[in-house]
Amino acid sequence: MLKDKQIVVVVTGGIAAYKIPLLVRGLIKRGARVRVAMTSTATKFVTRETLEVLTHYPVLTETSSTYPDDVPHIALADWADYALIAPATANTIGKLANGIADNEALSALLAMDVPTLVIPAMNQHMWAHPAVMRNVQTLRHDGYYVLEPAVGYLAEGYEGKGRMIDVESIQYAMEALIANTESEVPSLAGEKIAISLGGTEEVIDPVRYLTNRSSGKMGLALAYTAVLAGAEVTIMPTPVAQTLPMLSEFHVEPVSDARSLERAMLQANQESSIVVMAAAVSDYRAQQVSSQKIKKQTQQEQALTLALAENPDILAELDNQTTYLVGFAAETQDVENYARQKLQRKGADMIVANDVSDQTIGFGSRDNAVKIITKTTATAVPKQSKLGIAAQIWRAVQADKKHK
Repeated sequence: MLKDKQIVVVVTGGIAAYKIPLLVRGLIKRGARVRVAMTSTATKFVTRETLEVLTHYPVLTETSSTYPDDVPHIALADWADYALIAPATANTIGKLANGIADNEALSALLAMDVPTLVIPAMNQHMWAHPAVMRNVQTLRHDGYYVLEPAVGYLAEGYEGKGRMIDVESIQYAMEALIANTESEVPSLAGEKIAISLGGTEEVIDPVRYLTNRSSGKMGLALAYTAVLAGAEVTIMPTPVAQTLPMLSEFHVEPVSDARSLERAMLQANQESSIVVMAAAVSDYRAQQVSSQKIKKQTQQEQALTLALAENPDILAELDNQTTYLVGFAAETQDVENYARQKLQRKGADMIVANDVSDQTIGFGSRDNAVKIITKTTATAVPKQSKLGIAAQIWRAVQADKKHK
């Protein structure tokens, strides 16, 4: 998704600037071409030389003497495909919202007409100040993508909302923005979307459980791209998915097994305009859960018999009258036929099917290739990043919803 994309990273004067070399290196490792602009205050937290070594290009600062262009801030703006401001201080957010260009970095930003991701970082009281909230709303109205800071340990020595989201989440959000832009995903503003993700865990005894190979990455890609498209997103991650990089925008309702997921999804069905069952639900659970660890059998009794009970069919239980329902089908053969049968049997509006016999896509992979099945269409989406697949799914959902 990032290959050959030209991304300008603007670093402003927050303590979180020390993390930016890791972010820049991560973007470059994923194939992006990166150039950097820094405010004078940012250079107190991370050196210009560090970022020049990583990017193999001069960094634009107030005192740049080696920049190769006559009008550096315009040249940088013309070069950019996308821009990222991290960390974005209250000072820079306020200036950008009001069109103030009193340094080279801000001058470059005001000269850009590209999708720009803003990653705020500041003290929690500053973040909550009405003036900052007003400036954030102005940036969003002007087309900037501003993500909420995280709750965490701040430089002041206490916890609060203002911490810069982690580097992995920033990179993932940047890829989601690119995926949405390239796929021309329509706005999802006003949509309330619930997404389940990961493989359920069905307890056998205190140390063992039944599960599957689902990582939750496809559901996470759907959540990121939905947020970047303006939706209000609730996610129901299973334990394996709860370790994935999250955004503060997500309303998180952790689940564990099929029955806890069933309760969460039935509630979401009443509150959401779109429900996506991306979680891989175990078909069976232990009929009897042992309160003690099951011991290995003796040599005379080597076989262990485990009685199983069928889990609820959650997707089939959901009401599609007021909610658009999206399900997933992981198949190993005759993918489209099985997916269409599932669409009819479950009463879903859309089934996204993939061939999990292909080891280069699907479970645990960053990439996927799917067929998007609706009542009237079947669209093959070729192999690409799961974020790219997610963007294509949202396009298809918006198109199909118009005819529902």
